[in-house]
Amino acid sequence: MVRIPRIGRLRLPRLNAARWRARLRAQRAWWRRRLRALARNREVLFPAAGGGVVAVETLSGGASAAGPRIAILHATAGAGHRSAAQALAAAMSALSPDALVREVDTLVFASRFYRSTYAQGYNAMAQRAPRLWGALYALWEQQPVNRSAGPARLVFDRLSLRRLVRVVEHEAPDAVVCTHFLPVEALSPRRGQGRMRVPLYCVITDFTAHPMWAYPHVDRYFVASEEVALELHGHGVPRERIEVTGIPVDPRFARTLGREAARVRMGLDPAKPVVLVMGGGSGVGPMSELARRLAALAVLPQVVVVCGTNKRLARDVSALPDARAGRVRAIGFSDEVDVLLEAADVVVSKAGGLTCSEALIKRTPLVVFRPTPGQEVRNAQYLESGGAAVHADSAEMVADTVARWLGDDAERERVRGNAGRLARPLAAETIARRVLEALPRP
Repeated sequence: MVRIPRIGRLRLPRLNAARWRARLRAQRAWWRRRLRALARNREVLFPAAGGGVVAVETLSGGASAAGPRIAILHATAGAGHRSAAQALAAAMSALSPDALVREVDTLVFASRFYRSTYAQGYNAMAQRAPRLWGALYALWEQQPVNRSAGPARLVFDRLSLRRLVRVVEHEAPDAVVCTHFLPVEALSPRRGQGRMRVPLYCVITDFTAHPMWAYPHVDRYFVASEEVALELHGHGVPRERIEVTGIPVDPRFARTLGREAARVRMGLDPAKPVVLVMGGGSGVGPMSELARRLAALAVLPQVVVVCGTNKRLARDVSALPDARAGRVRAIGFSDEVDVLLEAADVVVSKAGGLTCSEALIKRTPLVVFRPTPGQEVRNAQYLESGGAAVHADSAEMVADTVARWLGDDAERERVRGNAGRLARPLAAETIARRVLEALPRP
């Protein structure tokens, strides 16, 4: 029995602790049964198409599961992780048409609070407080910080993603490939305990390896370069579990259309130089000011600004005098970035891992404008050390670099050659082939 203290003349009744514990257990059991019933109908790794879902039972056998079932897990914190997952899904489907391959957002299985705060928090910090993000990125690289605060972060993330773990264990796909570290955090302990008996792969989507990517029970890591492999090995991952493949991008970037044909397709003058300006899917940065400066260069280039979902930016760029004169063009979200990169003589952009990889494959000289501290700065440093890019922190430096490259064909061709040596256009196909070849034969 629990003794309740007397408050003045008010005396609360005694509570039967055993009875209340039994009621709480019954209530938890009811909610558990309810959530599992809902999970059987909604929370699955293999949606039928796009955002739709199907019941687990329809994927456990029969015609819908004639080939291997492969889950590719990403997280919508930045567009690059999802783009890499989509590239891998396309490559695997091309290599094994009978395979059931699905790319799924890991945050779908998290609570609404975790899902909204994680994705929105990262995007807001990277755009509005990049120095704070860079400080946190560097802080979590420190060994003392990882040893002291890392376990608490892991417990919180794994509790938030326990539904993902239950679904993976229940569906038991033939392989799990992760393009973000969150699903690796959640699934690596299960793999180590033997409760998850399918291979777990991880694809690092930057030209650097943060300690948050390093976990002991990953069957194989696929990384961008030998430098990333050495960095990851320094975080404790055995070197024999790391393979240098490059960062997976959509297979269409490996196809060549031709510069003149690409310009004609995008409605550009084949005889005039083209400068492509990109700021990610949200059109981040002073791109209107960049477009104005670039259009004023002596060579009078055609400036194409990809504004993404930023409608205000599109209006600002379209209102420029050079836009009315036809020398500047604003376009929204585009599915033809591969054509735009091939049409361009120079690209001015952020330094996301996927964007850098796409520019390297198309051999387009890259000016990295104000990369976000952290992984973007590391990406820019890697490309600059390889002679394929220039890091610029001011609009004046961007304009000077673009003017120098456009005015010197030999210099521009040298940069294009450096980009070609760093490029790995078959990364998605290579990773897909490795995963498929490792599957047990029926």
